[in-house]
Amino acid sequence: MLATPAALAGEGTARYYSSKQPYVAPASTSYSAIPNRYHLAYTESVVRHGSRGLSRYKYDALLALMAQSAAENNYAGFVSPEVGKEFINNVNAITAANVGNGYGMLSGQGAIQHQGIGERIYQRDADLFANAANQGLRVSYQSSGEPRATESGENFKLGFDQASNGLLANAVVAPNNPADNNSGKDFDKNTTTLYFHKTDNPDGTQKTGEAKERAERYQQFVANDEGIAKAEENVTNDPSMTTASHDLLSQIFTDDFLASIGKEEGQRIWYNTADGTKKGAANCAAGADPAKDANACGDAKKKIASEQDAAMDLYNLYIIAADMEQENTGSHTFNFDQYFQGQHAQDAKTFAWSLDAEDFYEKGPGRAGQDETYRIAQPLLDDFFNAIDTRERAGTAATFRFAHAETIIPFAALLKLPGSQQQASELYTYENNPWRGESVTPMAANVQWDVVVRDGTDASGQPYQPLVRMLYNETEIGFNDSCTPIADGSTWYKESELKSCLNGKGTTVDARLTDEEGQPETPGHESTPDDSQKAPGANHANGQREHPVKSSANGGDAVKLAKTGSNVTPAIVATVVMVSSAILGGSYARRSRRKA
Repeated sequence: MLATPAALAGEGTARYYSSKQPYVAPASTSYSAIPNRYHLAYTESVVRHGSRGLSRYKYDALLALMAQSAAENNYAGFVSPEVGKEFINNVNAITAANVGNGYGMLSGQGAIQHQGIGERIYQRDADLFANAANQGLRVSYQSSGEPRATESGENFKLGFDQASNGLLANAVVAPNNPADNNSGKDFDKNTTTLYFHKTDNPDGTQKTGEAKERAERYQQFVANDEGIAKAEENVTNDPSMTTASHDLLSQIFTDDFLASIGKEEGQRIWYNTADGTKKGAANCAAGADPAKDANACGDAKKKIASEQDAAMDLYNLYIIAADMEQENTGSHTFNFDQYFQGQHAQDAKTFAWSLDAEDFYEKGPGRAGQDETYRIAQPLLDDFFNAIDTRERAGTAATFRFAHAETIIPFAALLKLPGSQQQASELYTYENNPWRGESVTPMAANVQWDVVVRDGTDASGQPYQPLVRMLYNETEIGFNDSCTPIADGSTWYKESELKSCLNGKGTTVDARLTDEEGQPETPGHESTPDDSQKAPGANHANGQREHPVKSSANGGDAVKLAKTGSNVTPAIVATVVMVSSAILGGSYARRSRRKA
């Protein structure tokens, strides 16, 4: 079994949900003071959609077919009839829950997660939004166009508007390309910056021009790169995967039945068709209406042809169940946790490594010597800077973007956020690399930039440079070590410095604030349980500069935010929103786009 560094954020839960980790709001967070003579003028973010159900009738469909075979001859393929009946009930229940919720749609947890994020961003930047209302400024809402991303944004806006008493509810930038004509009418569909990884857009249209060329180049690289193929083959063939797969399934199925699975003559393969045969009829979830939910019907090319296929399907039900707690009730009650208890928690760890390896190589830092897997996010970084530079002309106070793991993972690698700084010169493992899906891109993971400005001009007659700080999952952090802050220990950076260092051009000669520009005093530091043994300003274990943080947002008392979730101790300091382990609670009514 691969060893995992115990100190990595999120792994103390030992649940190993990979990128399906539910979002957890910081329990308490303080933010650095705005430098003297500057004021908050703008904020922007990109957020992954919240917790969701199964994206398609696939894992549950195939395991139901396999279980149907195991149930023959009085459940002869199961270790006991009781175990078999319970397993079948669990699979049927999670299918029914997804039919009720809509395959691929936001779950109740996901709605609450985004409502909480919207509430807290208003509370953090209340002065900005009050000034925006007085000045007639607007908020821009953007979506990838995928329904679960738009629904996440709608719930974010619901939380934001309720926290602000509707202060900017109608002050919305009119979209050029609305996500839909109903509840998503305020969201601008922007696939170039939020769905850049595919040539096909969520609405079925095709990208054109440079966006299409970029997506094609990325897709061809991932499909044809020998390094990626070899690494993923090594993961699949690792003995730990074989051992974990049999170990997991042996709780449920007999050894004789498991031995019957395979591609050899006389062995069993189940395809995602109505009868499990290769050329069988379309397989749709019981009770679903395919006309309203096309994802409720399976892809006939998907199959179970090995123990590992079946084990990974079961693991995928386990991790998505963590995101469906509100749907796990009544006749939809299911329990997949039971298969990953005790020694089988290590099986979950092995399968999490497998999923993490795929995301790491195809979307994240990837193998050493290439940048195709994360340079694909360049349009999003360009848009962050462009939004800052055009905010006055556009009359915007904020831009909120809603997207996917396929957006967050490469963006995190491009920015070299914590956990996303190290490429692989040998096979990626939990022993030799800090990258983890559960901490890099949990459900509702987010990155936020706050922008402050100073009126007037500097000694050369030029306008003062805007200053930027970052939050990663609502925790303030410094930018990576190639970037120089305005002063030692600060988490504020000149925009000109970020344009240089984040684009691989190194630091600028005037990255620091001069006395004339309003150089801040050395920030104070508020101790937390995580940092009590660290010297202020020490580097984090993963290479990120960790800055001291003042206990106030505007030079006064610490900003205390409402929280919708479990207590979490921030492991790093920054302004990007990510969440890790527990389920969020909340009192808002859900803004729903569920299909009937």
